[in-house]
Amino acid sequence: MKAPGIIDGVIVALLITVGAGVASLLLGGFVGYGTLFNLLLLWAALVYLVYLFRRSGARVGRVVMLASWATLSLACWFFDLPLFQQVLLQAGFIWLTRSLYFHSSLVSAALDFGLVATGVAAGAWAMVNTGSIVAALWSFFLVQALFGWIPDLARRQSRADFHAQHERSPFQSAHRVAVDAVRKLTQP
Repeated sequence: MKAPGIIDGVIVALLITVGAGVASLLLGGFVGYGTLFNLLLLWAALVYLVYLFRRSGARVGRVVMLASWATLSLACWFFDLPLFQQVLLQAGFIWLTRSLYFHSSLVSAALDFGLVATGVAAGAWAMVNTGSIVAALWSFFLVQALFGWIPDLARRQSRADFHAQHERSPFQSAHRVAVDAVRKLTQP
């Protein structure tokens, strides 16, 4: 399946940001500031991963990836990692998911890593200047909307080249000649 476009990415960034804003308003008085940030970070990462899984054509490995993400998130929660380390781990997991499901070359995956790093930097800048996780999430996911523009730089082999390369064996050549001969004999 084709990678999501920039409009899809902006819509997802907007939905995640609005959801995080509403959740922070509803939970702000009941949950501590640090816990609220952790919950919003985990929720945003889960929503984005589900979005990626829905947009990818691959069905293989979704359960393993979600179980790995849940294990990583629970370990972060259990060991009470600082927020910035959790952000780096969640961003790394997003990069890994996109690399596995949308990119077929190392160069494309490296470009995607640069995009994720730029998004983390934009989110950190927004967090430092505003103190709002909603602004940080908006900045991060707005930069991530550009990942659909990362070119797939893997060498694609056309079907004709593939068949020409694999039909060079003497058996395949003899078989093709025999099939053509039978076809000529059976035509009126």
